This record gives sequence, structure tokens and C-alpha cells, in this order.
Amino acid sequence: MKTSAVAAAVSLGEVVRWQGSTYLVAALQGSSAYLLSQSAEGEDATVLVDALLNAPDFAVLTTGSAGPAPRDSVGRRSSEGLSSLALLEGLPESAQADVTFWLDHVLEVHTGLPGFADADAEPRACYNPARTTLRERYATKAAELRAAHYKVSAATVERKRLAWLAEGVWGLVDKRRLRSPSEQGRVDERVIELLHRVYKRLRNKSAGTRSRLFELLRRACVKKFKKAEAERLMPSRATFYRLLQRLDMSFDPATGTIHRGPDTHRPVPPFTPALATTPGEQVQIDTTALDLLALDETGRVISVELTAAIDVATRTILAAVIRPRSSGTKTGSNSRRHGGRATKAVDALLLLADMCTPQPMRPGWAKQARAEGSGLPYQDLVDTDERMRGAAARPVIVPDMIVMDNGKVFAGRAFMDACAYLGISVRPACYHSPTHKAIIERTFRSVKTLFSQYVTGYTGSSLAERGTKVSGERLWRLDQLNDMLQQWIAVGWQQRPHGELRNPFMPSMPPRTPNQMFAAHVASSGYVPVRLSEEDRLRLLPTVWVQVTERGIRVRNRTYDSRALRDYRGAESGWAGKGRRWPVRYHPHQPEKVWLQDHRDDSFVEAEFIHQRLIGDPWTEHVWDQAVAAHLEQGGSAKQESAIARVVSRLLQRAGRGPSPAASGASVALERGPQVGLAPAKNPYAGIPRPDFTRILALPSMDVDPRRLGLPHRPVLPGAES
Repeated sequence: MKTSAVAAAVSLGEVVRWQGSTYLVAALQGSSAYLLSQSAEGEDATVLVDALLNAPDFAVLTTGSAGPAPRDSVGRRSSEGLSSLALLEGLPESAQADVTFWLDHVLEVHTGLPGFADADAEPRACYNPARTTLRERYATKAAELRAAHYKVSAATVERKRLAWLAEGVWGLVDKRRLRSPSEQGRVDERVIELLHRVYKRLRNKSAGTRSRLFELLRRACVKKFKKAEAERLMPSRATFYRLLQRLDMSFDPATGTIHRGPDTHRPVPPFTPALATTPGEQVQIDTTALDLLALDETGRVISVELTAAIDVATRTILAAVIRPRSSGTKTGSNSRRHGGRATKAVDALLLLADMCTPQPMRPGWAKQARAEGSGLPYQDLVDTDERMRGAAARPVIVPDMIVMDNGKVFAGRAFMDACAYLGISVRPACYHSPTHKAIIERTFRSVKTLFSQYVTGYTGSSLAERGTKVSGERLWRLDQLNDMLQQWIAVGWQQRPHGELRNPFMPSMPPRTPNQMFAAHVASSGYVPVRLSEEDRLRLLPTVWVQVTERGIRVRNRTYDSRALRDYRGAESGWAGKGRRWPVRYHPHQPEKVWLQDHRDDSFVEAEFIHQRLIGDPWTEHVWDQAVAAHLEQGGSAKQESAIARVVSRLLQRAGRGPSPAASGASVALERGPQVGLAPAKNPYAGIPRPDFTRILALPSMDVDPRRLGLPHRPVLPGAES
């Protein structure tokens, strides 16, 4: 017996094989099937459905003897179920009624009986295939429909029958009802092509309004076509705005500002969230601007950025650091930029070390920041790792895999080598796909709303949100910001309930904190501490290959030397292809020392900056770059290390004293533009030279008595004449 699945596959329009020949299932009436022979010498047949299905050679063919089954307007084959009435379910009711109407009439023209006829019914004489031809039946059916007030011709009836034979009931569907509106509407394709070109040129420019894009498109049309032709092809302004929406060239409805393009960063569905079942299974790391202003080591106002790593399973911020972000200055058009600062590869390397080390409590922190009583299994952690005693409320999780951004900070060789040294696998996220590390992106937004906006110097996410006097506020130093961030992570993040940390078996329970989630995972997966020695931390630093000369080691335009380097001066390093160059580790935030690595006994040799005594205080490479920029502005050279070291010392002293009241109150000449107002009065003494008083002669004395001049007489005192 044939199964019901095979029986269900037989429907109107199917091509089947039966008794060695191929047939088209033309009609199904009750328990009988009318088969139309597909061969030139074959004969049509009427057979019971059960006998047809139980025949030894019965099969449903996907193609007939005439070749491939025809396709419809949407590219589907008529033999792929298009003859089934189930296809009509997606059409409007009027279209389904038209198909049912024509199916009965076509069947009557083809077989002599309509679809609703009984099994024992006889065809009418005018439709009896044995007595009439197809042409006669076409004309009879057309006349019958015209009498029923349908405007139908014999050619229409013929076309409907032939379409039904080729495609089944799908051939009776009016294909005009299947047309979907075009994405570009009625706008000429050449204009659409120009629009895409103009829009592509604007991708790298500042955002503008729709009216600018409309004007640029009009200019492009006038340039390419004649003026009359361009006016005819250009759509109206309203049509153009609707066209932008259909082409996904999005804009702000309030201002009409064109966005930088469609949301191409959206991944292709279905969306798969990042999942992790154990701590450290997946850690996401990235860098973002923190929307804050701060003071750097030299006292300048700078923007800052945040680099952080978060564990997916527990939502724990494993490590975070704030670094300045400034572009620096250039002394010439072809000179390199000095004084700039941003997150470096060493910052990412230090994050790896911080992830593996408990964070100690710092002076001035609140007691709530302690690990004890913060939801962590404190006593169990102390028994396993004594470094957790008195530590801050942040668990230690060693990553198994890190999902990183494709920026040069993380994609560099230094970060990859450090991860390989610690046994951490790295998986770069896809380009332009922030959703591949969506958890760290969402965490950054939480840091900005829960921490940044409460800090003095908050600028907001854009210029429209910035206050008018943000730079004039009392700003925090960079080290103070880092200290506050670490305390906030221990108190405001690790001990705050997280909406994504719920018990999947009891979703009605309140969400847990990252520390509580870590405690739940540790109870099942355990905790194995990783201890990094001093040499391990040195191996995480960036490496530069340099020669050891009589003057010492030259790193970043600075010279380092020590007595321990005497055996390495001019010596071969033993590294293949390196010659006399040795691997030297350096720390950009502690540039007063470097460390030469000797692979022969796996030891490190320390060397100090030769002019460190001129500086004295701790300094960073950022301060050195600031000093180099100031020295170059005064006409100096970048090779004058001692002079630059003195500038570094002066910068640090000035930063320690704070801003000078005289300097802050000094007025600066403003650029006021051309002078406006009334013309000044003409000077009457203009053109007269200034008198030379040394050449003026004294008047001669008068021999006249002053009393005769009418002047008051002054008595002469005795002895005055002498």
C-alpha cells in the first residue's frame, strides 16, 4: 500500500508515471483521476486513485517528457506543488474567487464537466469532447460568459486553459496581483544610480540635511544629462524624501539630518547571544571614550578614554584603566606629532596582569569596598589564595578566551604574545560588528550613566549635551579618576544586582550581583589562583630590539646604561637573524628604567635613564613627549636628552605648584575683527613736529621795576641781595 504521504503528493497538475507512460493529472473527481497523456501516440485515461497509487510503476515525476517544468513569475516550478490549492491561501480573497471561478469553466471546456459536477454526471452537448472541438467549446464558453455580463473572448478562454495545463491552478492566478511595489518607485534607474554615487561621496563627510543631498543630486543630473532632460528625470522633493526611506538612507525625522549610512553593523539574523557557563570561558575587552575631562601629569585639560575587560558568565569587570586621549602638537608640516597620548598596547598588557592579581584596598576607600562581606566566598578564597586577605571586592578570573576589537592596541604582536604566554586564546570580533562583543559595549554605556555623569568634568556624549563651563570646573587628576573608578567597580558594580544575572530555574527570584554569581560558579567549577612573578610581569611588557653600545641602550630617543651591561656591549645576542640586537623590555608609564632579556640564562638586566638625576620625580613617557614638544618649539633638537630632561623637571614642578593666579588672570589679546563705529576726530596738531626744548633760548632780564608792571611788591629781606 502507498502511504498517505504519497497520496497527498498527487494533485492537479502533477506529472505521474503509470503503466509505462507519463500523464498529467488533469482532474480529480471523487475517487477517480482523469489523466492526460503526455506522449503523441498515447491516450487519455480515467482511473481510480487507489488503483493509480497501488500500481507497481507509479511515481510522481518532477519533469515531464517535454523537459523541465515551467516556472511562474516568482520563479517557482509548477511541479513543485504550485497546482495545490494551498498556494491560494496567501492571495487576496478576490484573487482566490477568480481562480475558483475559472477552474470550473476551464475544467468544463477541457473535460466537458465542471469541477462541482457529480461523478455520474454527463457533459452538456455543447461541451461534450466526443462531439465538439476545442475551438467550438472556446467560443461556446465565451458566449456563455458574455451572456452573464463578463467581458470574455474565446482567446481568453484558450489562454486560461493552456495556462492551467502548464501550471495547474497557479496558472489561473492573475499575475498582476503578485506584483510588489518597486523599491525605487517610478524614479528613473539612472537617477537612482547617481543618488547612490552622491550618497557614497558623503559617507566620509560631516552629516548634512536631506535638502543638501537633494541639491547635490540635482547638480549631478544637470551635469550628466541636458538641462531639460534633468528637469524631467528629477523627482519632486517629497518623492525624493520618500525615496530615501525606501532606499534605507536614514535621517533624523526631527532635523532631517542624513545619518552616515544604513545600519550595516547589524548582524544577520538569527541572533545568537554570547553564552558562557564558567568564569573566564569568554572575556570581552574594548576601549571607549569616557565623556570626561581631566588633568594630565603636566596639568593640561584633556579628554580620557576607558579600556576594560568583562567576564561574560558573571558580568564581572575584571580590570579597567583610564588613559588620556590627546592629539598632541606638531612643530612643522612634515614633523611627527609630539605630546599626543592614547591607550597603548602596554595598557592592554597591564590589564592582563590585573586580571590575574587580586586588587588591594587603597587608602581612603570605604569599608564596603572590601572583599569580606561583599557576596564573595571570602574565607574559601583566602584559604586558597592568601593574597585575597584584605583585598577589594573584585574576584580574580583568569580568561580562557578573549574576544577583542580589531584595533591596533589589541591586534598588535605584543598583546598576542602576552596572551600566548598566559595560555589565553584570542578571538577577534568581525569587522564593523559591535554586536559580537555586545556585552562590553553595553557595559560601557552603564559606566557612563552610573559613574561618568556624576563626576566633575562630565561632557556628555556630544557637543549638544556639553555644558558651557565644563573646562572651567575643578577637574580631577588622571590618577584620582582611576582611583575613584576602581573603588566604584568594587562597590557600585560588583555589588549591584545585574538584570542579566538570574537563576534560569527560578526566574522569579531577584537578580544577583556579579560577586554572587561568581560565588555560585566557584562552588561548582572551583578556583585556581595564578601567581605572576616579577619576571612574568616583565615578559608582558613591549619589546624592542636594540644594540648595546659603549654609551648604553638607546630606546625611544633616550639613553639607558648601567654597569651590568658591560658584558653585552657590542656582543652577539645569539638570536637568529638579530645579530647584535638584544630584546629590551620597556614600560611607557615607568620610562626611567628598561630591562634587557638574556635568553641564555633567562634573566633580566636593569638599566637606568642616564639623566634621571635631573628629573628626580616619577614621570611617564607622556610627560617626555610634552617636554620634547616644548623643547622643539624653542628651537632645540630631539637628540638633546639633558635639555629635554630639564624641561621634564620644570613641567613636573609646575604641575605640582598648580595653576598660577597671575597666569590665570592675565588677559589675552582677542581677535575682534575690523574696527566699527564713528570715525575719530581729526587731530589739529597733526603734521607739527615736536619741539626741541634744549634749543629754546631764555628771555633776557628786564631792567624795569616790577612795581611799574603792576605786580605785587615783595619786600627784600636783609642779606638776600648777597
